[in-house]
Amino acid sequence: MHVPSHLLAIIIGLLFPLILSELWSPWWLLLSGLLLALLLRRVRLYRPAFTLVCSLLFGASWALHWHSGQLLQRLPLTLDNQRVIIEARVDGLPEPTAQGWRFQLGDAYLADSGEALPRLRANWFRGEPVAHGEWWRFEASLRRPRGMSNPGSFDYEGWLYAQQIGGLASIRSGEKLGHADPQVFGGWRSALRLRLLDRFSASEQNPRVLALITGDRSVLSREDWQVLQATGTSHLMVISGLHVGILAASVFALFSFLCRCGGLPWPWPRLWLAAPFALCVAALYSALAGFAVPTQRAVLMVALVLGCQLLYRRPGPWALWLAAFCAVLMINPAAPLRAGFWLSFMAVAILLYSFSGRLNPGSWWVRLGLPQWVIFVGLWPWLVLWGMPGSLSAPLVNLFAIPWVGLVIVPMALLGTLVELIAGQDSLLRLAAGCLNGLFHVLEQLAAWQGSRLLAFSDWLSWLSGLAGTLMLLSPLRRLLWPAALACLWGLFFPQQPQPEVGEFWLTVLDVGQGTAVLVQTREHAMLYDAGARFATGFDLGEAVVHPALLALGVRRLDLMLISHADNDHAGGAPAVARLLGVQRVLAGQHEALPEVLDARACQAGEAWDWDGVRLEVVYSAPAPAPANERSCVLRVVAANGSAALLPGDLGIRGEYQMLDRPLQASVLLAPHHGSRSSSSYALIRAVAPEWVVFNAGHHNRFGHPHPLVVERYRELGVEPVYTSRSGAVRFQFGQEVVAEPQWRWRTQARRFWHEP
Repeated sequence: MHVPSHLLAIIIGLLFPLILSELWSPWWLLLSGLLLALLLRRVRLYRPAFTLVCSLLFGASWALHWHSGQLLQRLPLTLDNQRVIIEARVDGLPEPTAQGWRFQLGDAYLADSGEALPRLRANWFRGEPVAHGEWWRFEASLRRPRGMSNPGSFDYEGWLYAQQIGGLASIRSGEKLGHADPQVFGGWRSALRLRLLDRFSASEQNPRVLALITGDRSVLSREDWQVLQATGTSHLMVISGLHVGILAASVFALFSFLCRCGGLPWPWPRLWLAAPFALCVAALYSALAGFAVPTQRAVLMVALVLGCQLLYRRPGPWALWLAAFCAVLMINPAAPLRAGFWLSFMAVAILLYSFSGRLNPGSWWVRLGLPQWVIFVGLWPWLVLWGMPGSLSAPLVNLFAIPWVGLVIVPMALLGTLVELIAGQDSLLRLAAGCLNGLFHVLEQLAAWQGSRLLAFSDWLSWLSGLAGTLMLLSPLRRLLWPAALACLWGLFFPQQPQPEVGEFWLTVLDVGQGTAVLVQTREHAMLYDAGARFATGFDLGEAVVHPALLALGVRRLDLMLISHADNDHAGGAPAVARLLGVQRVLAGQHEALPEVLDARACQAGEAWDWDGVRLEVVYSAPAPAPANERSCVLRVVAANGSAALLPGDLGIRGEYQMLDRPLQASVLLAPHHGSRSSSSYALIRAVAPEWVVFNAGHHNRFGHPHPLVVERYRELGVEPVYTSRSGAVRFQFGQEVVAEPQWRWRTQARRFWHEP
């Protein structure tokens, strides 16, 4: 049996736990698997499968054991949402935010009891600057990792888990206990970053080049990342595997040349000198990036290639790829929960698949451009899988950007950094920064072309169809298979989503924390009621949560966006949704307070629409100068069979009493004002007579929503509560016989073992 087969079996075993909703015990798996392997060994026909099963069991058992230990490193439930005094060491490069600092804490413990704490991700609002390696005493509020749970949204809990972060800390105050040790590599890396930042501050030059020197992504603004995503060049602005590989190859070639021409008096084979130096430079450069997954892959592949050269072995390229893939998974079985893992390895796999005797490059200009086209086509399904935008301009842009960054800017920046550290001269470093800023100027012009961006989201079946289509396009039989390939890709770009029947509608309450975003879908129409918040830090729930969720649910354009009122937790994300998705018209309870870009008009009580046999009616809207919450636009949606939903925004008791004479009966009620004590009167609940009430409030929110008295009031009247903070997004179907229960609760439906229940 060949080694690659065993590596593949181990990889499958290592990946297996990531599909589990509850983690299995590694010992039961190992025991049952060994019994199966022994049975296979006794039957001669299946004896070759014995070693493969053992490899599979080894990978799965190791991953289950690793994950079991990692789950034990989470913040204890007794400390969840508690304010405590901790002492900890700052770990990694701190990231400046719009109003403070974000950093990780290692070796943390409770100051009073000495109880050890897991690795923490901390946010310090308006805090003091911190540096890697410093010891601090903090007053902090601790929370277990928990993110919003919606279709198509970023898995924040999985992202934290992959970084082995077991808790979150909101810093209230801090006192420095000790300075960083400059002898530790991380402290040296932090000191280098601060020194170079001072240099760029003095020259008033954009310090983007630091992202290529120290792996510090915080020097790139939100606008920079948008430009990079729009042009398909995000991979160039981090210390990526491509940069590591180019640098290692350059060092190897340099030392080989010096030995060959007699520049270095080396009596032994030049490979013995060039290979170790190339590997050391690759490892050192990867360390500057904190050994991110793409650089791990690159260093491992460089080490494997150079090791085989030194041992005069000639393994195939796929064997080296599988070995590197397996090694990264053995180090961190949770690495596949980050997009960089798949994009890094799949880019190399696509090139191997396409150029291992399959594609004939032809002339020199085709050889130059073909790899970019192959990467563009081959990575598209993986970009779709992670909800990342692709770019039609990416092949052309990367054709000149990759050599410009990899062969000119990166060597110049590293050499300039070395000169600055030794001689204190920063001319070469500033020249590298100028070259990079010039590239950004070109990218900004290309990003302005709106047609250069595409974004498609699909279900698993459509995604697998698209993956098969790309493999056909890159196969030797592509001239015969291109019709089938295009048919497969059609499902990727235009996935067929289920839709309500005529007379029915679906109501999906999204999980946007302490805020509101509700999608109403009929057979041919879609509307959004509120759009979540936009925070002072720049984080926009309309862009990060609502837009991906709408795409995942099959919505490509909104016929109506109704903003209940102008509070940030209802209207903050509306401009982003309108910009990214397109909205035919916007109505609002406080239209004059919304951004002009929305072109909103006033919501009027009595307005109604009939969509595909479903009636939407505004049952209440107070004019100015009523308080903001009382101006909430209340919407009632009624299916053909009479079942209905009522969406009252942040309406308080005063407004509730004013609309009691209207038709309010509904099977599902969105709790007014997130379940605050100043809403949900007995009179309203009796008038609506709902079967279900949805509390759209944030987990451990500072307002204490929903109020326990309000929850008890609903239970007393026989109404079943649903909490988006516990269930994630929740969907109800109307128009069938009865609304018996939610069709799905996303936190349960998409649950994996690392998710909080």
